[in-house]
Amino acid sequence: MKRILIVITIICWTFSAIAQNDPTAQKLLASVSKHYQSFNNAQINFTLKAVNHQQQTTLNEKGVLIVEPKTDKFHITMGEQEIISDGKLQWTILKEEQEVQVAEVDPTASTSLTPATIFTFYKKGYKYISTKTERLGNKQLSVIELAPEDTKKQFFKVRLRVDQASKQIYDVVVFDKNGSKYTYSIQNLVSNIKIAPKTFIFDKVNYPELEVVDLR
Repeated sequence: MKRILIVITIICWTFSAIAQNDPTAQKLLASVSKHYQSFNNAQINFTLKAVNHQQQTTLNEKGVLIVEPKTDKFHITMGEQEIISDGKLQWTILKEEQEVQVAEVDPTASTSLTPATIFTFYKKGYKYISTKTERLGNKQLSVIELAPEDTKKQFFKVRLRVDQASKQIYDVVVFDKNGSKYTYSIQNLVSNIKIAPKTFIFDKVNYPELEVVDLR
């Protein structure tokens, strides 16, 4: 009960502290978005660290995201899972279950925080404030804290760090209501690369062993 009260207190503090959008944070996020949208495509290597305090477990995963910012097409490879989207349909490949789930793209998913939306999730549905600047090696990082306007979301706060020089996101930390913490760290970003024509389409020929589960 004490732990639940602490979490509720933190949530209430977060929303009172981030009652409206801070102009400094808004300007910086606009610069990040403009820089990202200027790419024809990009390949992002990232890591995900998930710490579950309830189960006392830590998960570390490496992933690769190939994305076309202007079309919302993306291809994520992370562990035993792949997610492919052509902007209209999304294919979730679950290799352990030997199946691929196909569904229409959810228009509300743009405010969810996933590897595919890490550069755009903050555009709507969030309040944010610029808190401080941190130095990490030779990098100056601006720290922005965000709170979702929808209080029913599973997380209550997001901490985002932006490299002031490159105007690129350095990492994103998601604070879950159950006490878990998820950290997405950008290891490398290369823009305007040459990509295969079928990168954003699920081709059954490449996955003959998978059962297709149509969720449309």
